[in-house]
This record gives sequence, C-alpha cells and structure tokens, in this order.
Amino acid sequence: MATSKVSYFLDILSKTPAHQNLFISANQIIQIQRILQKTISPQLAKRCLIGKFSEGILVIYVDSSAIAAKLKHITPSLLKKFGSQVNTIQIIVNNQGYKNAISLSANYKPQLSQKAAQNLSELVLVIPMSPLRTAVESLLHNCKPDELC
Repeated sequence: MATSKVSYFLDILSKTPAHQNLFISANQIIQIQRILQKTISPQLAKRCLIGKFSEGILVIYVDSSAIAAKLKHITPSLLKKFGSQVNTIQIIVNNQGYKNAISLSANYKPQLSQKAAQNLSELVLVIPMSPLRTAVESLLHNCKPDELC
C-alpha cells in the first residue's frame, strides 16, 4: 500500500513543469540501463556503470581496461540496440570512481544545505503521516549533522 502511495506521488510530481525534464532524463537512463543489461553478458554488466546521458552521448564507466576493450568491441551492436537516442558511447576506465559508486549506497550520508534542511523540517510539520513524511523524516535524521545540515 505504501508503495502505491509513493508511486502516485511520483506520478503527480513527474507531471509538474518544474520536474518533467528530470523524470524524462531518469526514464531514459532506466531504459538505456535495461537495454544494456539485456545486450551484454551478466559478467560484463556487473562491471559497467551507466554514467551520464546527454545530447545523445552515453557515458559508461568500467573498472578495468580489459572491460573497456570488450565494450568498445561491441559498441556498434550497442548503438544499434539503443536506436536513435544514443549517437555516441564513451567508455571511461575509472577504477576508483567505479568502486566508490558501487559502495555508495552503503556509506552514503546525504548532505543538505541549512536552508534545504529547514524547508524539509517545515514540510514535515504540515504534511499528514504518510510514506512521504516518513521518507523526509528519515532523510533529515540521516543527513550529516556536522556538515551542511
């Protein structure tokens, strides 16, 4: 039930003019990630990380030059699978960044400006108990208190 409420909220938010571009970009990256996962082997997919996608250029981070060479070899077939939305694939070997991105969820503490934390605190006071309120409270509780929060 909580998932459907969050999904409903995200659906409404995605239709607001201020957030439409963000949701369009996120959906494009999700679609590209799915195509990549279906196209390459699972062993190769585990070592690739979608970076950014902008103006037809897709950046894929890999953890070694051997993986980069394998991806470069299949780039033409990847471009065909992605269709017209991807014109160029850039493969970047970034061992440290790749490892950091993979472990990000385990070590990540959100950082908020004082103004953002204040606004979220005020929001919590006015919205009824809901999954959204619980999520905002959790965000405020988990942000780094000594940093920008």
